[in-house]
Amino acid sequence: MTDKELRKLNRHDLLELLVEQSREASRLGTALKEREEELADALEGNGRLKEKLNEKDGLIEKLKERLDEKDAEMAEAAAGAGEQLERLKEKLDEKDALVEKLKIRLDEKDAQLTEAAAAGEEQLKRLKEKLDAKDALIEKLRQQMDRRDDKIEKLEAETERLRSVKWKEMKESGLPAELLARLKTLL
Repeated sequence: MTDKELRKLNRHDLLELLVEQSREASRLGTALKEREEELADALEGNGRLKEKLNEKDGLIEKLKERLDEKDAEMAEAAAGAGEQLERLKEKLDEKDALVEKLKIRLDEKDAQLTEAAAAGEEQLKRLKEKLDAKDALIEKLRQQMDRRDDKIEKLEAETERLRSVKWKEMKESGLPAELLARLKTLL
């Protein structure tokens, strides 16, 4: 409302307007107090949140430092593990080379053993043939010996017979007993 309009209003209307304005002022004052309390609460809450945020920031900084330390440790461990892995790989390569050499030597030994076995079998075959020939010769000689033993037995029997015949003849020939006893010991 303008000043002209205010001047035209009567007292009653002015009082009403003043009452209305005072009510409005009272309501706005109450609203302002409520808003101020809300603002104070919000500021207090913001302060608490800011403190918590600062605490969290501090904690994040500490955790970040620890994480950086752990990253450094892990990098160091990874480097150490990489070096160890390289050493183990080198050792494994050496072992593989050694295994390959041993395999080659084993193959050579197998070939030598196969050759030696073949040579041994050939030699064994020749020895068996010689042994069979010797067995045949032994059998032949045994048969000859058996024939000779038979001849010797026959000759001994004949000699014994002839001796007894000779002995009889000598006894009958009248040789002295002493000479006959000596001849008996000789025969």
